[in-house]
Amino acid sequence: MAKCLKFIAAFLAAVLLMSAVVSCGDSPKTGTDTTQADVPSDPGAETVTELKPELPESDFDGYDFRFLNGNTSTWMTIFVVTAEEQNGEAVNDAIYARNLAVSEKYGVKISEISTTSVAANVKKSIAAGDNSFDIALMTMADAISCVQSGAATDYAAIPYIDIEKPWWIQNAHKYTSIGNKVYYAISQFDTTHFDGVRGLYFNKTLRQNFELEDPYQLVADNKWVLEKMGELGAAVAQDLDGDGQWTDADRYGYTSWYGIGGQTLLYAVGSHTSLSKDENDMPYFDLNQSYHLERLDAVARLYALDGFKHPGGVAGNNGGVDFFKNDQTLFYNETMGNIQKLRTMDTDFGIIPSPKYNEEQEEYYHLGGNPYFMIVPVTSPDLERTGIVTEALAYESMLVIPPAFYDIMLTTKIARDNESSKMLDIIFGSLSYYLPVALDILENGVTDLLWKNSTDFASYFAKNESKILKEIEKMTEVYANVG
Repeated sequence: MAKCLKFIAAFLAAVLLMSAVVSCGDSPKTGTDTTQADVPSDPGAETVTELKPELPESDFDGYDFRFLNGNTSTWMTIFVVTAEEQNGEAVNDAIYARNLAVSEKYGVKISEISTTSVAANVKKSIAAGDNSFDIALMTMADAISCVQSGAATDYAAIPYIDIEKPWWIQNAHKYTSIGNKVYYAISQFDTTHFDGVRGLYFNKTLRQNFELEDPYQLVADNKWVLEKMGELGAAVAQDLDGDGQWTDADRYGYTSWYGIGGQTLLYAVGSHTSLSKDENDMPYFDLNQSYHLERLDAVARLYALDGFKHPGGVAGNNGGVDFFKNDQTLFYNETMGNIQKLRTMDTDFGIIPSPKYNEEQEEYYHLGGNPYFMIVPVTSPDLERTGIVTEALAYESMLVIPPAFYDIMLTTKIARDNESSKMLDIIFGSLSYYLPVALDILENGVTDLLWKNSTDFASYFAKNESKILKEIEKMTEVYANVG
């Protein structure tokens, strides 16, 4: 663990030195590449010059800086942004240390208000002009709703915040902005962007019993691709009770549920369930192009392999986590936050990146999911104060939050090997996000078709293209008229 945390410290220091480094793999040749990922350069560098935010010395005289927190998702590692005291839990103690550092430096109190109706609360507060919070935390759907109602402040108007700095999650605003306008963003302050990352795990006992190739070595040799995943998964599939049917009593190659599984594998092979962006940061639809259709077809064919996909994985059972824990599947595909459900698993398991499309694909790609974004209300009485405190919290978070998450994921209570540390570096260094436009068609509809082993995507997109284009037009008009 000490070695791991030392590496992470060096990794973070190296990130401080760099500008965003964009790596493009096997990707479409039209428009802006939606599979780009910011990857750290020379993470083992030992001599660095620390980059810090350029913030003025300020004392806000005990001001109560309030977060309206719409996160009540108890499946996450931690869903609060304050900590009353240190209790020995890594992320709790990191939050405590971060908040204390900013509170003491700027003379503020960091507090939060929990709500299950965050978008409604934001709109109500703005209509009343009561300034009941400084920042609201919400999912993309709620954030878009607030943007559409004119409730959110353009980040470009907030002094001292620089979302190009490494303490902000770069790929998030790169994907969710429109026309270079950013109304909701995430920084290292947000712990949920770790939890929401789509993860892939493998059962070590099954791997050894069937004398399968080592997934870690396949990653090292650049041979961890979609076809290989299907080959390994099919090798363990067996009708255990001999009834001639695939049921919950049998063993499979893979378990997940349609939303997580389809997203994970489609992004992994360089495609998406969203829109692309052009050179002017404007969204356009391109999933009907041959590049994406080929990848959709490849994922659908993987799922259709006999005995590969467990039929019992749904959202309600976390993608069939018990099947994985009972040695009934080789692979398990869920969010990183749900890795804690594997604490009681007797069998050892490993963490691996999602597979590439083929060996020519230069990078691994992983979907960051839908974390809790920050919006600043348009009625904020002091944007300078908001900017200073928010930027300070983001910076201080970068120093303590990532190591805390690695500590949780890599302790012997969960991950059981040294290789998982390297795998997490790959995963968290290759995140992309999606633009929440026409999601019911592009995310739910597409992943549902994948799960049903359908390859009829061309006709599906032809049927729905006009609806998608209307949604794009509607959203771009909103962004053109707000601010």
